[in-house]
Amino acid sequence: MPAVACLNGVWQAPESAKVSVLDRGFLFGDGIYEVIPAYRGKPFTLERHLRRLSRSLSEVGIPDPLTADDWQALVTEAVTRSGEDPAYVYVQVTRGMTPIRHHEYPDSPQPTVLVMAYEAPNLRRDNIRPYRMITCEDFRWQRADIKTTSLMAAGLLKNEALRRGADDVILLREGNLTEASASNVILALGDKLVTPVRDNLILHGITRDLVLELAVRGGIPVEERVVREFELRSADEIIITSAGHEVWPVIEVDGEAVGNGEPGVMWQRLDALFQDYKKEAFAASSGSS
Repeated sequence: MPAVACLNGVWQAPESAKVSVLDRGFLFGDGIYEVIPAYRGKPFTLERHLRRLSRSLSEVGIPDPLTADDWQALVTEAVTRSGEDPAYVYVQVTRGMTPIRHHEYPDSPQPTVLVMAYEAPNLRRDNIRPYRMITCEDFRWQRADIKTTSLMAAGLLKNEALRRGADDVILLREGNLTEASASNVILALGDKLVTPVRDNLILHGITRDLVLELAVRGGIPVEERVVREFELRSADEIIITSAGHEVWPVIEVDGEAVGNGEPGVMWQRLDALFQDYKKEAFAASSGSS
């Protein structure tokens, strides 16, 4: 249960927050969202998340209701009010109310803004249970680069994985790797990392981009390109990245072990680089405050 919510500027208990049935987010899933991790009471990679939020809003024609400074203040206040550490901050902007249910956009939309903060058990890093995953055909729409609240397809895919005893699904589109239901996928092939290129078929993951930057800085070769299914199935290691998982190992795909069936050296290296970066970021933040 989220610890705190702010709906259109009003702080309240999450269960008390209400929107109209005429809100286009409720009727059509007509909205954009972000999930921002927070540690030690401070949002992490906040500017990157806000840039993606702004881009997604622009792509679907929803006016950004707040300035970057206002967003930063609101997200930070949510973390503080929640008292959670670590925490997730969920940000959602819908196109707002419509006078009647129809597909046409309102002439002057008044976006609905929701911010919630809640506990983030995966970010404690004290129970990293490697994932077992299955593959499925990626039947989602072709604008996965827009972080829309319309997640019916992702939900269907994730729950198919759970029904089959797996943790999540790795998606393939016409024989090419795209991503998982809510995370990006990186393969270790020998001493290099290979991951799908940032196009319209995958989410441009904040954690993904940061991990790849850290890998290059750490001397690990990185290739962003088309990744074929046979490469997925022959990978030495498979790693998923997201704000909710940071850097997470995958040890099985479709019942077959990945590598030796244990979290590998490359995952350990990437996770160490990521954890070191977090420490440096928060040390710098504390020094400047």
